[in-house]
Amino acid sequence: MNRFLRHIAVYGLITFIVLNAIAWCSLYSLRNASFYKPQFITYELKENQFDYAIIGSSIGLTTLNTVLIDSITQKKGINLSIDDTSISSNYLMLQHFFEQGKKINVCVLAINHWDLANSSPQLNDNDYRFLPFVANDYVYDYYSEMERGWFKPLTLSHYIPAIGVSYYNTEIFYPSIIAPIHPNKKNRFDAQGNYFYPEKGIVEPKEENSVTLAWKNPFIKRIKQLCDAHNTKLIVYQAPMYKTKIYNTNSEYTFINHAASLTDSTYFYDEIHLNASGRVVASTLFANEMKELIKF
Repeated sequence: MNRFLRHIAVYGLITFIVLNAIAWCSLYSLRNASFYKPQFITYELKENQFDYAIIGSSIGLTTLNTVLIDSITQKKGINLSIDDTSISSNYLMLQHFFEQGKKINVCVLAINHWDLANSSPQLNDNDYRFLPFVANDYVYDYYSEMERGWFKPLTLSHYIPAIGVSYYNTEIFYPSIIAPIHPNKKNRFDAQGNYFYPEKGIVEPKEENSVTLAWKNPFIKRIKQLCDAHNTKLIVYQAPMYKTKIYNTNSEYTFINHAASLTDSTYFYDEIHLNASGRVVASTLFANEMKELIKF
């Protein structure tokens, strides 16, 4: 019986070591490729100084085209937005950006009004994309704070990487196999971090409505503090929304409100996202207003 238990212990230890070795290799592979945007910043983005950066969810990702904005303002920007995220994730992205030694004069935070009103943010669907950097304190601290419940695969990956890699196997392990073969392959963004939705989408008819912004999300203040610490001006941006007016009563933040700037449904992919044509109009409006507002 003792011999059997010893064999179980030995084989178990070997399995544990092998699985964590594979997991470590997966995370290493992703860190040295551009498949996800956090890794793109460290692996491929060689410039350290930008005039502005855009952070946000899919709204920031698909609304503002830095290539067009740069052509109008004659400045250099980068889009750091990631789909299926929220203001808390945007804070982590901005932290990650600064931790890589990058600098910006202006940070543009593209918001969702429902996210801004959320006083108890939680982990977001795509926060796992920072997993290859879980050994860094700022990523580990974020996971520790945001994960709920007794089982925290991202947080535990700080000590046992096999947990997170196994839990997010489709999103982590399989891309890590592709990464060494195509290290510059990117997941839904281009060399400037931009992405767009096609022309044809689904925009259902609806009555016009209005929303007054509720500034309850605690991470909005953290982003402001982070920007102040890095001598960066923060601009909060409300993208166009289909038949929705946004009202803001908070003068603490510099705010660009384009919620009702586009009324034609042909510019929209859905109620909250623009299509390729809408992105051109919105980026032009934004560039001209920001140019006047900041004077760079």
